[in-house]
Amino acid sequence: MSFDYLMHESRAVDFLAGKLIEGTLVLALGAGISLAANLPDWATLVNRLRTRAGLGPLTPPQSADQLQAAADEVKNGFCRGDEREFALLVTTCLYEGVTLSSDLLKNDLLIALGALMMGSRRGSVKRVLTLNFDNVLEWYLTLHGFVPKTIVQPPAMEGAEDVRIYHPHGFLPHPSLSFTPSDFVILGQHSINRRLGTQGDPWFELMRHLLRTGMCLFVGLSEESFRDRALAPLLVTVGEELQHSRPTGFWLLRGDGSEEQRQAYLTTNIVPLYRKSHQQIPDLLLAICRKAAEAIGA
Repeated sequence: MSFDYLMHESRAVDFLAGKLIEGTLVLALGAGISLAANLPDWATLVNRLRTRAGLGPLTPPQSADQLQAAADEVKNGFCRGDEREFALLVTTCLYEGVTLSSDLLKNDLLIALGALMMGSRRGSVKRVLTLNFDNVLEWYLTLHGFVPKTIVQPPAMEGAEDVRIYHPHGFLPHPSLSFTPSDFVILGQHSINRRLGTQGDPWFELMRHLLRTGMCLFVGLSEESFRDRALAPLLVTVGEELQHSRPTGFWLLRGDGSEEQRQAYLTTNIVPLYRKSHQQIPDLLLAICRKAAEAIGA
């Protein structure tokens, strides 16, 4: 069954608002979220690691495979394969020159994501999967009096938290804050494939469970992430299971998107939602909140 009719904005908002009310809306977040806090993109982070390790920076453009291999070179060489040492080095490079300040509270994307997660009669997002290392989201929610639970190793007991935030790639909070970091970071090619690309691995099974039991809204992930060697097979597998009943999720993207690109998502049972600018993405997220509130009010 084709779900291309859900690419129309008003239909997508209605559909996702219904999932928010049900409590089945799940957020899957990528690097585009962290860029709002002036954190480096993947290529910049890897080149910072290489500079501190005394290695030369990669020449742009860099493919995902090149970046992963370059990260492995730093970990296995400069850090001698030590997970903790590598995690500390990544933390230093991740937050270089970055201060978490009140200015971030005015960021439109964080405001919209926070609105989806903050408790309300119209429902809220209770489960978030982030492929980022940082704690910007946890910090933002805590400042507003909400209780997030950071999970770096499944399974984890459910408690009285407002939202569960899963970090399969590791959790590296800002050094000035009291959050507890993970003792590992998944950045290189070998570790990413082992963790997310291996059936039976706890993280693989957790992600499959989230995709099967929730309606995933992918935000801040690029076209490259959709084709990622670890993530793509998982999306295909779950998409084949669900294709006759419902879409696996919605993928928010900037730009117009060609017909070929749109069909690539739809074939995997993902509905692509293209926005012409970054500003239209938080607008869409807030529209989902408002539509759900209107439905409850009615």
